[in-house]
Amino acid sequence: MVMTDEQIRDLINILSDVFDDHVDEGVHPISVASVMLAVAVKQLKRNLDEEEFYAIMDDLTANRFYKWDEMSAEEIEDMYIDDTPNNKKVIH
Repeated sequence: MVMTDEQIRDLINILSDVFDDHVDEGVHPISVASVMLAVAVKQLKRNLDEEEFYAIMDDLTANRFYKWDEMSAEEIEDMYIDDTPNNKKVIH
């Protein structure tokens, strides 16, 4: 099943709230992000075949991150929404 735009927005909001809650408790943002990233990578590895896993890892590390530095949270959310199956590209 592919996520709907609403499901994507909800998940982004949930993860953002979890991140913010931990940072508000004094946890360093790098620690929170590292754990979230580790969980995401572990779940991808468990749920994708080897070829899919390495393809998504290559795509994520190749050229996405540098663009995010200058983007607002809304722009990042829009990027995920724009990459839904209706637009033939999925990165989540």
